[in-house]
Amino acid sequence: MELASPDTVQRVVTCYSVFDKYFPTTGLWDYTEGIYNDDPSTPYEQAKLNQFDYLLDQIECGPGVRVLEVGCGNGTLLDRMRERGATAVGITITPDQVRVCRARGHDVRLMDIMAMDPALHGSFDAIVANGPIEHFVQPEHAEAGEQDAIYARMFDIFHRLLDPASTIRKVVNTTVHFAQRPDPAHLVRHPLAWRPMSDNFHYCMLVRSFGGYYPVDGQLEGAAKGRFELIREVDGTMDYYHTSEEWLRRIRRAMISPAALRIAARSIPLMLRQPMQYVTMFTCMLLSCSWNWQFRGANPPAKLWRQTWRYLPAD
Repeated sequence: MELASPDTVQRVVTCYSVFDKYFPTTGLWDYTEGIYNDDPSTPYEQAKLNQFDYLLDQIECGPGVRVLEVGCGNGTLLDRMRERGATAVGITITPDQVRVCRARGHDVRLMDIMAMDPALHGSFDAIVANGPIEHFVQPEHAEAGEQDAIYARMFDIFHRLLDPASTIRKVVNTTVHFAQRPDPAHLVRHPLAWRPMSDNFHYCMLVRSFGGYYPVDGQLEGAAKGRFELIREVDGTMDYYHTSEEWLRRIRRAMISPAALRIAARSIPLMLRQPMQYVTMFTCMLLSCSWNWQFRGANPPAKLWRQTWRYLPAD
């Protein structure tokens, strides 16, 4: 079973390549939610550091601790690990991010978690997956009934990567979940097959822009059974709401700034390679606001869970 088709992998790579062209002009070098501690006036930069420290505290990250970050982006969390004296390895499927991270002195590899080098088995005390799990399953996987098997395989790989002799042996993840699971067969269709601004329209915009199909509450816990025990779960949905609204404000300001034309010029190769995804992404982010939609309202369509897992010895 493959994680995704080459077209889907390319969709995820293109998504982050586009982000990496635009977001730095807004002061954003990563795509993580912050922790606002119920104070929306907290600056995003501080909220982001709160999130980093929460994640690293969960895995007891300190001097000499060996950490694998799955989906390491441009290395900002790896920076925080280095400040704590940890020995960190990052993996990503985006070549541009590998180059950025290596230029910052990090050990980062172009690698899919589902195709990890067996030589790395037993090499880590802890694993951080800050957001990538949302891309691991696609609607076609869910439609074929493969979603649980993919998550179970992920936890099996995590289990193999951790050192059984370590005193830490923890995994921490932040993952968007569906509040109510949409029919995956609906999400493989074109967004315009649905009434504009309907739930299915927004979901299809998200799939075509970023690639992914979320788990529902309890699904990861079921997939981890026998390998990991869920020892902490924190609802970060409101934090992701505040973060997404701040991203939207910054991106809109950047689009009308003098730098906008320079940014667009740098993005021409991406536009030529993936024109439909490029257009869909900006429609999704700036016009339909489908990304923000999923966290808005009293009962938003999606939730963000921060989860901490403890390794269980193999039978």
